[in-house]
Amino acid sequence: MEINKNIINLIKRNDTKFKNINFNQNERLKKEFYISLKNYEFELAEKSAYEIALWIESNEKHLSTSKQINYTKYNSGEILLVDLGSNNYAGEFSYIHPAIVIKETSTKIFIVPCSSGEPRKNSYGIVYPEYEVGNINDGFHKNTVVMLYEARFIDKNRVISKLGKTTFSFFNKISKKLCYQLSL
Repeated sequence: MEINKNIINLIKRNDTKFKNINFNQNERLKKEFYISLKNYEFELAEKSAYEIALWIESNEKHLSTSKQINYTKYNSGEILLVDLGSNNYAGEFSYIHPAIVIKETSTKIFIVPCSSGEPRKNSYGIVYPEYEVGNINDGFHKNTVVMLYEARFIDKNRVISKLGKTTFSFFNKISKKLCYQLSL
């Protein structure tokens, strides 16, 4: 089902007027909202039970913390368990993953997500430079792939728990690779 983009654009163009009107007061927008929800239902119907459980968990966490401000202090090199969200574009890392803190602000942290999967390798078996592999000696609980190309700022409310800390040498290695990737 197609949403009426003209209605959406009309509201966006008149933001000063519509920012003060409750969603329930606008019947045209409510109709488009329910069409959009129905589209979600069709999309989600094709997902596995596991993916739906992750989607529900992520959305419930978002709903429960969206109005909170988290000022928790995180240090560079800390390994956190974070929820990267469920409504990401194809190819973007989603759901719950470990991540390494690179930098923090008062309410956000710049992280590099990790995975227990295998890094991509070229035809010679060499790991591509946008990955770094860590292990127990680097501060992880098990072999871990650091996804440098997925580095991003996230809100501190996405943090679920602290898992540990990387070694100083491993943190320096990924910091240098990340700077190189970003051409800094």
